[in-house]
Amino acid sequence: MVVKRLFIKASDNYDSNFQIVPVNTNQPLEISSQIGLFRLFINIKSFDGSKQHLSNSLYNEDDKQYLNGEKIDFNQSSKSKDPDEPTPNLRISVEFTPSENIPGGELNFGNDFTYPIREYVPTTLLNTGLKLFNWFINDTVKGDIYSEKPFLYGLALNSFSYIGINKFYPPGIVNKKSHPMNYIENLNQELETVPKDSNGRKKFFNTREKCNQFTFKKDTNYDFRFDTDFLKLADSKYLVSIPKFDLDVSRYANDTLNNVNWVIKQNGFDGVGQGKLGLIINFALEIEEDTIERSELVSSSEAK
Repeated sequence: MVVKRLFIKASDNYDSNFQIVPVNTNQPLEISSQIGLFRLFINIKSFDGSKQHLSNSLYNEDDKQYLNGEKIDFNQSSKSKDPDEPTPNLRISVEFTPSENIPGGELNFGNDFTYPIREYVPTTLLNTGLKLFNWFINDTVKGDIYSEKPFLYGLALNSFSYIGINKFYPPGIVNKKSHPMNYIENLNQELETVPKDSNGRKKFFNTREKCNQFTFKKDTNYDFRFDTDFLKLADSKYLVSIPKFDLDVSRYANDTLNNVNWVIKQNGFDGVGQGKLGLIINFALEIEEDTIERSELVSSSEAK
C-alpha cells in the first residue's frame, strides 16, 4: 500500500546543506547561519515519519526505541519541564545564539513556500488559512499567499508561544488550560517593561516599534518555543484543526504541493529568500510503500 509520510529536514538556506531532523528525541540539531547558531528540537504526537526518520526518530517522546525498532543510542536526560504540562500536537523548540545584535523588530518567524500554491488550493481555503493565522497567532502578520512564492511572516517577539533567556524550559506556567499556555518568562532581565508572562509579552510587542525596544544580543542564548494544536500531524496526517472541525490538507498534496517551510530570519518581511536567512525547517510529504514491520512498531508504541 502506498502512503504519504512526513519528512522533516533543516538548513540555513533553501537549496543545500539540509540535515534530517530527529523527532521526539530531544537531541538537538545544530544549524550555523549568517545570523547565529540554532539548536533545533521538534516534538510531534504519534510521529510515523518517512523512511529517512526510521533510525533517528521516536514515535512519541520518551519511547525507548527508534521507529525501526532499534533501541535508542543516547541517554535520555531528566526533564526540567512541569510533568503535568499538556503536550501540544506540534512543538518546535529553538535555542538561538545571535552572532551580532539584532533589533527585535527585525527578527521574524513564519511560513513560506518556494513555489505557487494558488493553483492547487481553493481560494476560500487560502483566505481561511490567512484569517486563522492572524486570529490564533498574532495580528501583525505580513504575507502574500497568492504570489509565486507565498509567505506569512510575523514578528518573533509576538509569534512564539514562549521566549526565555537561558531558560530552555519555562520556569512555571500561569495557566495550563489557556490556548496556547501562558508561561512565566524572563525577558524583563533585558527590558524591564516587558511583562513576565508569555501572553502579556505578546500583547506588549504588538508593533514593530515596540519590538525594536528589545535587542537580541550577540552571544546570548534565547529559547523559543512554538506550540500548536491547530495542526494535527499524528501518523503523518496533515490536518488543520479548528474547533469541532479537522481539515485534511494532505488531500490537496501532489508532486508540486508537497512541502512547506518554517522560517526564522532577520528582515526580509516582503518575500521568500529576502533578508538574512537563519533557520529553514522543511516539512514535506513523501510517498512510499507501507510495511508490516512499521505497523507492528507503531501499534506496540500506542499500547504503552
